[in-house]
Amino acid sequence: MSRWILIGGAGLTGLKIAEDLIDHNVPNSKIIIADLKDSLKKVNINVKKVYSDISKNLLPRFEKDDIIIHLAARQYHLDVPKKNKLSWFREVNVTGTQNIINHCLKYKVKGLIFFSTDMVYGIPNFVPLTTNHPKNPIGPYGQSKLEAEELCFLARKKGLAITILRPRLIMGKGRLGIMKKLFKSIFNNMSVPLIGNGKNCYQMVSVKDCSEATILSVKNKIPNFELNLGSHAGPDVKTLLNLLIKKVNSKSIIMPLPALPLKIVLHILEIIGLPLLHKEQYKIADKNYIVDISDTYSKIGWKPKLSDKDMIIEAYNYWKNIK
Repeated sequence: MSRWILIGGAGLTGLKIAEDLIDHNVPNSKIIIADLKDSLKKVNINVKKVYSDISKNLLPRFEKDDIIIHLAARQYHLDVPKKNKLSWFREVNVTGTQNIINHCLKYKVKGLIFFSTDMVYGIPNFVPLTTNHPKNPIGPYGQSKLEAEELCFLARKKGLAITILRPRLIMGKGRLGIMKKLFKSIFNNMSVPLIGNGKNCYQMVSVKDCSEATILSVKNKIPNFELNLGSHAGPDVKTLLNLLIKKVNSKSIIMPLPALPLKIVLHILEIIGLPLLHKEQYKIADKNYIVDISDTYSKIGWKPKLSDKDMIIEAYNYWKNIK
């Protein structure tokens, strides 16, 4: 019986993968959730929870033929320091990834699924962004993830099978982030400011679809490819938000703002340590940002099931129930 070790498995995506494995018994597997915290609500005899800190090389003992799902990362929803941001991200995202890879190679595991990010691409040169789009991260998070990917490329040469998943903005119950401010404005019938005219598409991907991509990657023998995860291209940002406003019977009005001066203000706020958004967020907020998912279908047979509209309405209803 294969063991699935979910590193960083107490986060939203890891818990969804664990729950899907429990629900569907895929493939009659033992699940180990390795994380700093414990968030699993479903109890199952085949699930074990262990403390793990990849930055300090504190990992569960791997065994031959284990399946490793690497979800652990420092991201912007955490308390990002004002100084030495890149070093802070690297401590987990790069050093931690190297520690995991070393264990994978030592114990000859079956393979590794690594959750990276679309932020390795930076500002789009063309859309949709294919996996061979130039890599030019515009911030420390994307830079740290790109360095982690480079470690994966080296490990492939040593015989470790690694599938790299690059999701767009992950949406799901419990994953709100910057959406909290948006939803609060809509709930209170306030104006909703936009960076730019809102005619661009800002693609997302559901946590449910991320879980399915993980399981399909394993079923397809962990192919050595980088795969984008995103919804089918939906409506532009302005249309999407108006659909949400109408759906929830809000009286909010979309208020497009000139992108350049607003980005300058956001940049200044970030420099002085009072960020409303980080540059990896606001610099692409008015860009048409769609990743190409055709390779993901051809390599593992994955197609997204939820649309951007489905995701944002589901997220809003979840926020409304817990606010």
